[in-house]
Amino acid sequence: MLQAQNEKGEHISLYTCTIEEINQYKETTTFICPECGEKLIIKAGEKVIPHFAHRSNTTCSQGGEGAYHEKGKIDLFQRFRNQGIEVSLEQYLPEIKQRPDLLVQIENRQIPIEYQCAKISTNEMMKRTNAYRKNGYHPIWILGANRFHRLSSQTIKLTSNDQSYIHQFHSKFPLTIYFYCSTERQFILFQDFYFLTRTKAIGKLKTIPLEELGFRLLFQQMQLDMSILKSHWLNQRKKWRIRPVPIYESKETAWRQWLYLHQFTVQDLPSFIYLPVRSQFLMNSAPWIWQTRIFIDLMKKRSCFSLQEAIYLLQSHQINPSQFPLISSPNNPIAEYLQLLERIGILKAKTEDNYTVTIPSKHM
Repeated sequence: MLQAQNEKGEHISLYTCTIEEINQYKETTTFICPECGEKLIIKAGEKVIPHFAHRSNTTCSQGGEGAYHEKGKIDLFQRFRNQGIEVSLEQYLPEIKQRPDLLVQIENRQIPIEYQCAKISTNEMMKRTNAYRKNGYHPIWILGANRFHRLSSQTIKLTSNDQSYIHQFHSKFPLTIYFYCSTERQFILFQDFYFLTRTKAIGKLKTIPLEELGFRLLFQQMQLDMSILKSHWLNQRKKWRIRPVPIYESKETAWRQWLYLHQFTVQDLPSFIYLPVRSQFLMNSAPWIWQTRIFIDLMKKRSCFSLQEAIYLLQSHQINPSQFPLISSPNNPIAEYLQLLERIGILKAKTEDNYTVTIPSKHM
């Protein structure tokens, strides 16, 4: 951490101190963590940003920060401050007992910014975010680029833990996730993305050098070209149809066995299986798995069914939206899929939540 409290209760920022001042602090001053009260040690050297550190056996949530994280905080702090934005570094918020990496003041709003390089549990992230929101703050989480896994020019891998950091400031705002690399001094914006598998997403990817980063760029809106989505999706679906299943993919193996028991193979499935939906991240199984359940258990057996029946059928496949606290009003992926089937003429809506199958079962 960059700030700590001395015996007088004063907050000291080491990164602004001279080497002489730091050496004197080492000899004469005891520093404690403002969050947990533990004694801290000073770390400083030619290759290390001066900072305070907990001892190795700490239980404090602030104890796992490293040089990559500390440098990133300073980079973003200085960049925003140089733009004339009112921003503070590691300001303690006593009402929620949290210390965001940055706290930005825009007019009458305070926006905490967390730069998260180390992996924390989804529950811990939810707890911190909900505490902010309960007290009127709307946080932004920026992941360290050490967690950025690029697969191609427009596709990345997002683990289930990383997916909790997806932002959507309002219902019309595209899905967004942020990264910052303090080594390369580059900000990465990934936006308007679709998951083609549980972890592989295609979207609009933009890299911004730190010296070109403006605070308002965090709220810009980019749209993915639908022709690019279609091309990647068709290519991905082709590979999916012919690829062998590794033995460690137990869920995929179990699904294919289930498919076989219903006298289907992957190659037999109709073209409307494995369609990309924006809210796929709210499902804990791959798109082709849960979409096939709707096809075989509802559409093949019945001439009409309701959205609620489909939701009930797939209840074990759904993730609680509360695991995505940065999304304002998440859509329902099952409803989104049924609406897509209606749009391409596979279903017809009788009412808002009731559908008729337009294709006879023997032709599917």
